[in-house]
Amino acid sequence: MKLAHLVGEVLDEKYRIERQLGQGGMGAVFLATHLGTERPVALKVITPEFMRHGEFVERFRREARAAGRLRHPNVVDVTDFGFGHVGAKGERVAYLVMEYLDGCTLAEVLSEEERLPVGWVVDILEQTCSAVDEAHQQGIVHRDLKPDNIWLEPNRRGGYTVKVLDFGIARLGDSAQGDENKEPESFAASASATPSASFSLESPTLIPSSGKPRKAADSDSQSEASGSGSGAKPGAEFTESPTVIRAPSSVTDDDEDEASSTRMLPSSSRTPAEEGTRILDKHTTNKQQGATTAVDERLTRIGSILGTPLYMSPEQCRGETSDARSDIYSLGVIGYQMLVGRTPFNGNMETVIQQHMTAEPPPIEEKRIPKKVAGVIMSALAKNPAERPETAAAFASSLRAHSAGTGELLRRALALFSEHLPVFLRLALIVYSPLILFSILLLVEFNLYARKVIGPVTHDILNGCINLLNLVVAFFVGATIISTTTRLVTQMLAAPLRPLRLRPVFRALRKRLKPLMGATVAFSLMAVLGFVLCFFPMLYVMMNYYLVTPIVMMEGKRGRAAFRRAKELSARSRRTVVTVMLLQVAAPFVVSSIMAFLAFAVVKAFNPTGLRVNTFNNIFHLMQMPITLLLGSFGSVVTALLYWKTRLAGGETMREAFLEFQEEDLPDRNWQKRMRDRLHLTTRLNRSDGGRSRLDR
Repeated sequence: MKLAHLVGEVLDEKYRIERQLGQGGMGAVFLATHLGTERPVALKVITPEFMRHGEFVERFRREARAAGRLRHPNVVDVTDFGFGHVGAKGERVAYLVMEYLDGCTLAEVLSEEERLPVGWVVDILEQTCSAVDEAHQQGIVHRDLKPDNIWLEPNRRGGYTVKVLDFGIARLGDSAQGDENKEPESFAASASATPSASFSLESPTLIPSSGKPRKAADSDSQSEASGSGSGAKPGAEFTESPTVIRAPSSVTDDDEDEASSTRMLPSSSRTPAEEGTRILDKHTTNKQQGATTAVDERLTRIGSILGTPLYMSPEQCRGETSDARSDIYSLGVIGYQMLVGRTPFNGNMETVIQQHMTAEPPPIEEKRIPKKVAGVIMSALAKNPAERPETAAAFASSLRAHSAGTGELLRRALALFSEHLPVFLRLALIVYSPLILFSILLLVEFNLYARKVIGPVTHDILNGCINLLNLVVAFFVGATIISTTTRLVTQMLAAPLRPLRLRPVFRALRKRLKPLMGATVAFSLMAVLGFVLCFFPMLYVMMNYYLVTPIVMMEGKRGRAAFRRAKELSARSRRTVVTVMLLQVAAPFVVSSIMAFLAFAVVKAFNPTGLRVNTFNNIFHLMQMPITLLLGSFGSVVTALLYWKTRLAGGETMREAFLEFQEEDLPDRNWQKRMRDRLHLTTRLNRSDGGRSRLDR
């Protein structure tokens, strides 16, 4: 029976099929209603004729297993899988049930928008990478990432939630699957037989396994729903970029040579009715009034799916084993297309395949795109998988960090600081208390000298000692406020819903106190020595080692390792480091001086004869401490965000920080313990049998 006749049927006594959303060579997608809950769902059904071939049924089963193992907000939710009987003859079909989504694919957006703003690109890739990274953690490689498989669903907050679709050709990292995970023969060889006529690689393609292109009029295949069955708005049209299918290598007897040379049918030979990907074998016969497809039942592995040519990695093109880094290459191609308006390589099939394997992609040179963002995208397009970002999460982290400049850093710091102002000020009052004491002593000493209670010699000695102690203590206070604020900000980023308490912060400070003081002494001595020699050596020291205290606090490094790490992080965002350093060091003094001059001018205007010599000094010290508290605390928040910006720019993630907080903050309520136990249980179930959570590298 034809799948279109399923409309109105009840499948497996659970799903009433309402209407067809799309159809392809191997199946169709329907809008259905779950009878028990009246909930609309997207129902994907395999064409009954393919149910006779275990390869297709197994591919469908793998899709259900791959998608069912993934529980992530950016992955389409699969709720059911099974087999049912339809039609008067009771033909057996396999079906997959997924959530029904509103919205559209990224491909539909790009067909009209061409180029997207950098902010959109980073947000879409960040959500996509989150889903893909979760799949990789579960041992699942997608292998067919493309704009058609990235769904944008309105989130009713003015933005979009990304849903990654179609894990139907995903490879499960499970040794028990045996030959299912083997990659097909090199596609480069079969692509060399491709007709030289140029055609759109974003249009679906018919693939005759006999090596003889069929005429388009002889086929009746229709377009398959994008995303392998994720729903969309009612009435939306569905198209799909081509998924290349290799001719089966298991053909025997006299047909072996003939089947090994797959030819791609140019899109110019197709009619609109023939969209979709379809496999035709040697028994396909042409008729004047239609087409009859007979699938050779001897083929136990009919068609090994490789991916979509425009987005395939070099190792996929060569037919080598593809791992997580192959998906990262595809993500790089998608990012390139969103920024530039085209994919890195275009042309006929043979040209694109060869370029993926050998040619360097054209550089991204548009002025609106930050150079470092372009550099991250280009790193994902490296021919050597080892030169690409190590994980999808690292790729997203690096993109986010490099897309945010100093202005964005200050804006975010201001938002955090204003939201948690009481906590930060309380922390600053505790840490700055020694400096407050020294400021009070300086005021008392200067007023005693002004009133001639002490003589000039005593004044000079006391003033020099207090200022020297104040300078020494200031180094330790600065290191302490930066390190403790970094710990506090890290908690806000890694576990934003947990209450902010200062006691755990000071417990963590106590654990790191000795290496922290050692790093502070070394940094202070180098800065003072650089100042004595010349101003520029001091600037070099501060610019390279400014982040040493957050590193000691958060990473537990000490000595030379901490300073090497600080230099490494600073090199990732040199300009931002210099800007933040000047803000932290110079801003309090400059603002205090300006405020003191203004206050002095006001006092002089109202009482020009009653001013004493120490008036300006008193005003300056009275202004300095509250301004130092406020700006010093805010500058520490900026420094903490800078520390994480430089870490993320190198492809690091917040995952380690979250695990650290999870280990340190032991639950003290029964419900918290139950939630943690259930989380650990779910993780163990998802990563059971060891090998399933590991990706073959």
